[in-house]
Amino acid sequence: MVFYVKQGVMPESRHTYEDRNKLRREELFGEESFDGPYSLLYHIHEPTRVKKFISKEIQKETLDDSPYSHRHLKTSDIPRNGTIIDGKVTILMNDRIKVQILKPEKNTMDFYRNGIYDMLLFVHNGKGKLISVLGDIEFGPRDYIYIPKGLTFRIECSKESYFLIFQSKDDITLPRRYLNLYGQIKEGSPYYTRNIRVPILQKPKDETGNYQVFVELDNNMVIEERDYNPLDVEGWDGYLYPYAINTDIMAPIVGKIHMPPPVHETFSSRSMMVGTFLPRKFDFNSKSIPISYYHNNIDVDEFLFYSSGNFMSRKGIEPGSVTLHVRGIIHGPQPGAVENAIGKEGTDEVAVMIETYDHLFLTKKGKEIEDPDYSKSWFQ
Repeated sequence: MVFYVKQGVMPESRHTYEDRNKLRREELFGEESFDGPYSLLYHIHEPTRVKKFISKEIQKETLDDSPYSHRHLKTSDIPRNGTIIDGKVTILMNDRIKVQILKPEKNTMDFYRNGIYDMLLFVHNGKGKLISVLGDIEFGPRDYIYIPKGLTFRIECSKESYFLIFQSKDDITLPRRYLNLYGQIKEGSPYYTRNIRVPILQKPKDETGNYQVFVELDNNMVIEERDYNPLDVEGWDGYLYPYAINTDIMAPIVGKIHMPPPVHETFSSRSMMVGTFLPRKFDFNSKSIPISYYHNNIDVDEFLFYSSGNFMSRKGIEPGSVTLHVRGIIHGPQPGAVENAIGKEGTDEVAVMIETYDHLFLTKKGKEIEDPDYSKSWFQ
């Protein structure tokens, strides 16, 4: 839930009508049954009108069985493939979360709906448009795009587009500590309400034809064959919708000495915390060591996606690199990094972090792009 949005035409009161001869078809689109955030959508056609359902089994992600260790994955080695529907490559996962890379090789006119997971996309490269029943959102490099589970949409994007995707069975929200009692984003947070870009509702498409909606349900894809365009919404209001926010306008929090990763939190769910490391001034104590501690992640696994800039605590890192530092095994700056950090006044890095409360497992697809020597990089 972010803030209330109202677009298009609708009755004065919910679940009422204005003209019996021209009824709008009211859909309640919500999470957590009837207890979570929701929006009301007003369709021209009945949203239940489906000619045919086709069920296809999705190939299940298989886990790698190599030993438990820190890892470096080179996602730039993943080839282009498919679309948002079938091109997502899962590299890490657990029972609540999937971490994926998408490098689509084409656009599609077919629609997609994730029936199980909230989705959070980070645009590493490229630009385009999210086209949904609630409206359009244009996006570009370093945008986050939040897509709630159950939303019908498609994506048009440029040929160089490259996305990091988190899928979460638990709702992805703004961190509660950033919100006041009234739901406003508080002063001192890294972004503000006006930085959030909501979908812009387009003129409804009252069109007939052959349309497909691919609904992903864990290991099955259900294809809805429809005889009308799903983009037939005349109006909607509520608190559940996709939105985008660009990291360039965020204000990273800095301090006199090293600030811990939670101060860079951007989103949260019950199963993970999402943080963003951004260009910023370093610590202003004259004798500060502006680099992370050596540390164990006793209760979390730590994932980092390196998007751009100089990552001075890591050697061998490139744009598109992923590191996974697992709980219980110490890690931190590599040899020489602490000495090199002293006296540095800032960083130009852009990196996305998640900390997961359950262990993240490497998939066989992830194993294919692993740097096998990374776990030895602290011993020189």
